[in-house]
Amino acid sequence: MKKILLLSGAALLFSANAHALMHNNMNMVKPYIGAEYVYSKAKLGGTAGGLKDNFNSAKADFGMEIYKNLYTEFSYQQSWQVKNKHAYEGQSVKQRFAAYAMDLYAKMPLMCSPFSLVATGGAAIYDITQKNLPDKGFMRVGYRIGGGMQYDMNEHWSARVIGRYSYVGAERLDNYAEVAAGMLYRF
Repeated sequence: MKKILLLSGAALLFSANAHALMHNNMNMVKPYIGAEYVYSKAKLGGTAGGLKDNFNSAKADFGMEIYKNLYTEFSYQQSWQVKNKHAYEGQSVKQRFAAYAMDLYAKMPLMCSPFSLVATGGAAIYDITQKNLPDKGFMRVGYRIGGGMQYDMNEHWSARVIGRYSYVGAERLDNYAEVAAGMLYRF
């Protein structure tokens, strides 16, 4: 009887420790949301070669810290429409793009300061719309890599600036070079 009580007590202690360890790991998953302004410079080719190549966009982010200083983020980016007067056979060409992205972020705090270096890599589905061209638009997967800096104002609010290179590899759109600046709120 004593052995059973001793083993039951040990099992209870181990299960309590396992629950505490699991609870601590669950607390590490911290969601956040964000909003960013993005300036994009595109490398265009083919029938789009003479069109305007700079875009202004708004970007919405949803992410979570999956491990200490390691984040996964899903985002949606929508550019404003750019109008090119008399660009193709005397007609105005309107262009815009949207990007649905999944990125992995790694953050390295700089000593004891609220500043951190940030590195990112991921992929996005680019949905490009070009009106009044023979081909109205296309969708393509692009690969992204970038880096920047983040400033943690307090436990919940952060500001960040990220430079990013996105390779699309289409005939009319080879790549984007982007700079994004915005705010994040952690729950």
